[in-house]
Amino acid sequence: MKKMITKVAVAAILTLGVNPLYAGAGHDHEHGHSHAQEKINEAKAKEIAIKEMRKYVLKGKLEKSWESVPVNSAKQQVFKSVPEWVVAFKNQNETNPEQQNLYIFVNQYGEIIGANFTGK
Repeated sequence: MKKMITKVAVAAILTLGVNPLYAGAGHDHEHGHSHAQEKINEAKAKEIAIKEMRKYVLKGKLEKSWESVPVNSAKQQVFKSVPEWVVAFKNQNETNPEQQNLYIFVNQYGEIIGANFTGK
């Protein structure tokens, strides 16, 4: 009888201990934003690309001269049936002529999807 009471008590404690955690993980939560992705405009694509370019400078992937280079152009293109933003930068002070143009690709929801010096 003592073992049965102990088992019931342990089961009750585990149940009560797990339920509050489980309830917090439910789908009915509100914390100030929507989970639906919103498409970005040209201004936002430029902003995101500038931040990414500056990260490359901080990480040493680009020379310091890139730090203040403005956006040269931003345009939308379709790649593999998916729209994306191509944000271009041109740095006349870049020592390697093949790397004077930097292209940062941002998907329509504001996520970085790539960067290169060719634009392709």
